[in-house]
Amino acid sequence: MSHDNTMSQAEAASFLGVTERTIRNYIKKGLLSKSRARGRVRIPSEEIISLKEDIDSTSPVLSRSEFLRLRAKVRRLESNMEVVLRMLDAKDAPLSLNPDYSAELYSFAGQHLKKGKWEAAEMDPWCDVFDRLSEEDLIVLADSVGDPHPWRMFLRLCTAMISSVVGSPDYQTSLDLQTLHRKLSGSRRRLRVTAFIYGEMRGDLHRELEGFFVQQTSSDALFKKILKRA
Repeated sequence: MSHDNTMSQAEAASFLGVTERTIRNYIKKGLLSKSRARGRVRIPSEEIISLKEDIDSTSPVLSRSEFLRLRAKVRRLESNMEVVLRMLDAKDAPLSLNPDYSAELYSFAGQHLKKGKWEAAEMDPWCDVFDRLSEEDLIVLADSVGDPHPWRMFLRLCTAMISSVVGSPDYQTSLDLQTLHRKLSGSRRRLRVTAFIYGEMRGDLHRELEGFFVQQTSSDALFKKILKRA
């Protein structure tokens, strides 16, 4: 780890116990962001550590039926909290997208992705969108825009924004940029989890896992295998 709290691709690969090719795939798929220093790729150390925590998850094994039962129980509890959340005007309430707005949002995300650099005032509202996208919103998005993996657009945008923040010459001395980086990193982690749940709901996990048996593996272990395959 360097003095600027970043790692090279080789250091990241060694830390995670994978190859440098896997690290490049992680970056390509939005699981990690990158910046360049003196022509070399650098990756924020905290992102490597966070990803390792996800990969090394050791939750007990659940059957598929038990996983679905527990998820239904959580949703009932969330339903009971709906009134309280509304009173608190909770920002993490789902976007509850309709087909027309979802297509517009998807297109808007694509346009922003092409920019490559953003002002902090542009990125902060996107954190709210990333945080509030639910698996139900992803289903609406998939059906309205014809993309079976609509989360990728938002994950790529989030990762690109992280790279933009970390690559700023003022990053090391700006508390505002460092705070924004933490927010975006948290948003990306939440997007990854939402994408996983969406895949489970759509029945697409067996394609992602290429032969792993869903009913014999816990949700955390499934997520771990998806990450390792990425």
